[in-house]
Amino acid sequence: MSSIIDISDFFDRSMHLNYQLSADPIEWNAVLSLMHTNDLSAADELIIIDTLKYLGEAYSEKRRHLGPFAVLHPIRATALFSLSGSETSIMDLLTILLHDKDEDILEGNYPPDKWVWLQSAYAKLMDQIDEQSNWLLNERIQFLARETHESYLEYLTAIITRATATPQLIRIKLADRLDNTLDLRMDLYEDRSGEDFYQYIFKMLFADATLGSKSYHLKHVDRKINGAKRLYELYKSAIFLSLLNSEKVTFDEGTQNLYNSVATASINEANNIMLHIVTYHMTDIGKQKKLLLDVMDYCQRGGLQKISTQTNYLLDGLFRNYFYSESRDQIKINLVKLYADKELMAVAAVAFSAIFTNFINSRSFSIGGI
Repeated sequence: MSSIIDISDFFDRSMHLNYQLSADPIEWNAVLSLMHTNDLSAADELIIIDTLKYLGEAYSEKRRHLGPFAVLHPIRATALFSLSGSETSIMDLLTILLHDKDEDILEGNYPPDKWVWLQSAYAKLMDQIDEQSNWLLNERIQFLARETHESYLEYLTAIITRATATPQLIRIKLADRLDNTLDLRMDLYEDRSGEDFYQYIFKMLFADATLGSKSYHLKHVDRKINGAKRLYELYKSAIFLSLLNSEKVTFDEGTQNLYNSVATASINEANNIMLHIVTYHMTDIGKQKKLLLDVMDYCQRGGLQKISTQTNYLLDGLFRNYFYSESRDQIKINLVKLYADKELMAVAAVAFSAIFTNFINSRSFSIGGI
């Protein structure tokens, strides 16, 4: 039976973990109890505690883009992984805790003495597991690291290929995507408190939207992660779920729960992006209705099922023109252009909501041509 990990679960874990991580000194046993509730052997508990201490030193006072402690991400992703159900091995826990090691914990990021200490601490961690487990763990960590020259699509394709021999990579990457998607909400309050996205769509298409509508005079606040960047995060989840379906990757219960949770979180994020745009950036009701009808026609004509090279609709070329590139700098340039086009952002948000709904409705749904 599918169990959705939602924003309430996320905020609950975030609040309690962040509180513990703010303590001086940090009580790592308390962090472990919040992160993973199942019993561990004494030896396994020791290596997890030592791994948490290593991550605490490696990330130290570093912060996430939106402000929380950087170490919160691997710990919280592990908590979401554990919440998803199914059997969890010590190797799985170590992998997800260390999944960003080869991208974040690099020699150039530390003073020489700190780097020597981190290297020594990691070597001591590896001494606590046997030689084969040591090799397998570092192989997994390497598989989950994105190379600087890789597009995100190439990166995900490689993970899925390697998952034929190491299927746990899929569940781990889904937990990572879920944490990154839900984390977007740390910077986003509800622009239209009490108004449902689907109710709003119905009102636009089937009723007189001017009747009984509220007037919003909220002050717009610039955010570190704007709507275009949020749409890019949705793109990353969309191509991951699409590849999983097109490659017919089989899921255990925990992986299915994470897949559904990523799709649900992405729907909520897409809906919030659209409501934000119509509240602040595109308030003309006639234009909103026209764009909704356009994206509805696009969906009904099969536009969500394949990447189109045509230019009949505003959404044609969205993925290739704005989201796909081997250059991360080029993507940043593309997202600046996308942010300037609020009409395209609005229809993209609605389309993403429909895409992720299709992912939930059917494991046979995928986006052709990505």
